[in-house]
Amino acid sequence: MFDWLTRRREARPGDTLGARLRDYPPYEAPHAGRGSALRPDQAAENLACFEQVLPQRLQQVSALLREVAGIDTRAALADPSAHAAAFADELQRWARAQWPALPAEGGLARWLDSRRSGDDIVFSMLLDVAILLGELVRRGNPDWHWGLDLDAKNLADGMLSARRIVLLADPVGTHTTPFVLDVEDIVVHRFLHGDDPAQRLLNPLRRLVEEGLRGDAMAHWRQAGPAPR
Repeated sequence: MFDWLTRRREARPGDTLGARLRDYPPYEAPHAGRGSALRPDQAAENLACFEQVLPQRLQQVSALLREVAGIDTRAALADPSAHAAAFADELQRWARAQWPALPAEGGLARWLDSRRSGDDIVFSMLLDVAILLGELVRRGNPDWHWGLDLDAKNLADGMLSARRIVLLADPVGTHTTPFVLDVEDIVVHRFLHGDDPAQRLLNPLRRLVEEGLRGDAMAHWRQAGPAPR
């Protein structure tokens, strides 16, 4: 087996992220693999574990960001409405500078099937970044909460979010199913496709928090009025 974290792209001055990740605590869910391959009870066990370890994961990713990027998470977590957008800009600068030094072999399939440990420890870091961004959205907009995407249509359509942990908001207006915000997918996509102009030049992380805090996904449906009885 090759060492995924030592087979790096061209080293960059001051880049310590790869070395730091060798000691990063893995996020070990009870059941690994694609959400669509999990039974509902297995997905529920994953959610219970997630909720239990969330405070610890926030501490770990906050320590990592402080050490390798000089980013302080405290103000953004305490007052997302005031600080989340600027915080996302800092994360984007860090991602542009340091994420390209981490190999991304295997792409989407590797992430979905990963146990997020060993050679795949980067996916524990990315999940923790997603937890951090999701907490900014959840704390700043109480419409959102962590949960499982249990929409049968999403499962049938092969949506990546199916039976995975996402941010959910209750249906409003004529929308009859929960709104889904798959934060981890957005963060992993930023990592896997870092060379794409939209990922480098725009800021999908800032867009995520701004749209989540405003509740853009629900705004149209609120204006549409209540669902017919």
